[in-house]
Amino acid sequence: MPTTPLYKLRDYKETFKFEKEHPKELRWDDKYKLYMLQENKQFQGIWLKEKTELVGEILLSWESKNVVHIESITVLPSHKGQGYGHDLVKLAIDWGINSDFKFMTGEARKGASWMIFQNFGAVPVLTYEDWAGTKEEYISFRSEEHTSELQSHLNLVCRLLLEK
Repeated sequence: MPTTPLYKLRDYKETFKFEKEHPKELRWDDKYKLYMLQENKQFQGIWLKEKTELVGEILLSWESKNVVHIESITVLPSHKGQGYGHDLVKLAIDWGINSDFKFMTGEARKGASWMIFQNFGAVPVLTYEDWAGTKEEYISFRSEEHTSELQSHLNLVCRLLLEK
């Protein structure tokens, strides 16, 4: 099903449903999330909309002009396995390149989430055991965004995925 990327929303309360998909130890409360999305000038959300429903989000923040950090990526359970996680990461990379960031960092749950970032050339920095009391392993990663080598890798990955 085709999706539409969105970089701003009329009502950010629509995004609260994504927090329910995170382990309870990692969920943001509604007021904090609204503040980050509406008031924080160093924060960007990107959402995928299918028909009239938001089905995925990726949240980005930055504290410097050369590094953007992925705060979270979420795809609704009913839409997992359809490539939306991949699409969100690609949109985030494109946004980062267009915004002149040179590096991307983040943490990903070991497994499918980590594999998405790894397919885009992310390099593991370290592994957290029992991340924030979730009893799950998360991998801290970094990647260079603006190199032509990464863009070539992205093009290859996209081509391979489309051939499947």
